[in-house]
Amino acid sequence: MRENVTLEDVAKRAKVSRATVSRAVNKPESVSPDALKRINKAIADMHYIPNRHARALTGVSSKSIGLIFFHDIKTLFYSSFWGHVINPIYEKLMSEGYELQIIAHSNVDESINFESDEYANNISQKVSEYHVDGFIVVGQTPRNLETIFSQIRTPVVAFGEPLFISEAVSWVDTNNLIGGRMAVDYLASKKKKIIAIITGGLEEAWSVARFEGYKKGLAKAGIEYDPSLVEHSSNTFSSATNVTRRLIHKRHDIDAIFAANDEIAFAVVQTLKELNYGVGTDVAVIGFDNTNRAIQTYPLLTTVGQDFEKIGELLVSGLLAKIKGEKVKSKKVTPKLVIRDSA
Repeated sequence: MRENVTLEDVAKRAKVSRATVSRAVNKPESVSPDALKRINKAIADMHYIPNRHARALTGVSSKSIGLIFFHDIKTLFYSSFWGHVINPIYEKLMSEGYELQIIAHSNVDESINFESDEYANNISQKVSEYHVDGFIVVGQTPRNLETIFSQIRTPVVAFGEPLFISEAVSWVDTNNLIGGRMAVDYLASKKKKIIAIITGGLEEAWSVARFEGYKKGLAKAGIEYDPSLVEHSSNTFSSATNVTRRLIHKRHDIDAIFAANDEIAFAVVQTLKELNYGVGTDVAVIGFDNTNRAIQTYPLLTTVGQDFEKIGELLVSGLLAKIKGEKVKSKKVTPKLVIRDSA
C-alpha cells in the first residue's frame, strides 16, 4: 500500500480532474455516476484516506471532534476524575453543534516503546482514519505527541502541560505549581509545622509541578524542606494506603499531609482512621482536584479545586480556533482552595 496518497493521485488513476475528486469526496451527488464509480474504485484500490483538516479548510466539516484518551479505557469509567474533565468538553462541543468521539489508546503494554518512531507512525495511521475536524488529547500522553500529530496535520489541543514543552501542540492545564503552594500556604496558616506530601510520582508534569509548589510553600512559611516527609504513590488505593502507612511509621510527629490528588487523599484519610488518628484534628489532610472523592470521605476533604468548566471551555474554543487556521497559545488556569473538614 502506498502511503500519503493525494487527491492528484486518485484523479490521475480515475482519469478526472482534482476538483472532480474533491467533489466526489465531499458532495458525491454533484458527480456523474460514471465518474463517481471510477473515483470510488481508485480510492479503494489506492487506500486513499481524505485529510480531514484539508476538508475543513475548504469549508466542509464533519462537525465531529475526536477525544483521544491515552490510557486504559477502564480508567475512564472507574475514575471520577476523567468524568470531571470530559463532561465540560462534551457540553461545550454540543453547544457549538459538534459531536464527540471518544478514542482510547492504551499505553499499558510495557513491551512497547512509546517514544519510538514505530509507535508514533502506528498511532498516526490509526488516528488519521477518524472522520473528525480536530482532536482533544487527554490521559497519559506520550512524550512524542508532537511527532504523532505533525504527521496527520490535524488540529489538536491537549489537556495537561507536557513534561517537554512543544510549540506545535498547545495545551490547557491548571496552574499546578500555584495549587501546590496554595495547599501548603493554607496548612501553614493553620499552624501546621510537620507537613508531609504524597505525590503521584514524578513522571507526570502535573505531579512534578505540585511537588515544586509544595516546596515553595514550605520556603514561604519558613519551614525547612525535609526529604523524610516525602513519599510517592501511584493513583491506586492500595499504593496510597501502603505509602501512608510507611510515612506514618517513619514520622509519628506529622501534623499535616498534602496528597497530590483526591484519589490519594481518600486513601490517606481511610488509612489514618484505621491507625486511630483523628483526621482534621491529629493530622490535617488536603487533596487536589475537587472531584466527587472529596465529598465521599469522612470527614469531607479540603482540596485544591481545578476549574474544570473553564478548562473545558478553553480546550474547545482553542481547538475550534485552530480548525479555522488561527494560532492558539497554551494556557494555565488558576485553581481555588475548597475548605472542608479534613483540614
